[in-house]
Amino acid sequence: MRTFTTALVAALAIAAGSPAMAIGTAAVRPIHTPTLYFGSCPTKSTEVTASNDYSQTTSTQFTTLWSYYLTQSQTGCVTGTFFANAGNSNPGDHVMLQILLDGNQCFPIVSGYIFANSGDDFSSHATGFYCGGGLVPPGRHLIQVGFASYLGGPAQIYQYTWIVNHQ
Repeated sequence: MRTFTTALVAALAIAAGSPAMAIGTAAVRPIHTPTLYFGSCPTKSTEVTASNDYSQTTSTQFTTLWSYYLTQSQTGCVTGTFFANAGNSNPGDHVMLQILLDGNQCFPIVSGYIFANSGDDFSSHATGFYCGGGLVPPGRHLIQVGFASYLGGPAQIYQYTWIVNHQ
């Protein structure tokens, strides 16, 4: 009974985040640079596109999957989320993703962004994006989603949803 009680107290202390958690464990340190953008990003408009289209490319250069023009009413943010089923059946190959606003890459979706690893399961993937550092001026802007194959195998995307928020 004493062993059970000791284990229960230790588990509760760890769950509560008490100093007991540090005993016998190493400190957790991030393996990447902390957030580069943080702050408020109010938006007025939300546009949603959903498609059950199937697209495939073997190009290692980005191919436009979808694009449209949005109208920004005032200077501010353009943000969103892209969801899709994706995969590349060639071993070691990937599906690369790029999101552009007026030809400029959105953060963190820069060239070399692996959206889906190789594999035959073609599972669902998602990523968020932030364009223009909150300084996108009023007016009409072209936003595009592009994808490519990392090594030239069949990069495939289907059943995607794209949500874009802007001023």
